[in-house]
Amino acid sequence: MPPAQPEAPIMSPQTEAIASAALAGLSAQITSATRIEGDTIEGIVRELLRPMLREWMDRNLPTLVERLVESEIERLARRRS
Repeated sequence: MPPAQPEAPIMSPQTEAIASAALAGLSAQITSATRIEGDTIEGIVRELLRPMLREWMDRNLPTLVERLVESEIERLARRRS
């Protein structure tokens, strides 16, 4: 029986470096967080996600609300007819 061939890594070195850098950045943010909601993982994640959620809401919420209001107005108008 021939010796087993070593398996090729599932990630390229470049992908591994990018992923490691991203995780190191997250780790640094978590480490530098000071008493965020009792330093629970949930509290830290909530604080880290807050700016992203705000940006998404600023970008998408006005259009979403406008579309839903127009839809409701159309529904009410059809009901009256």
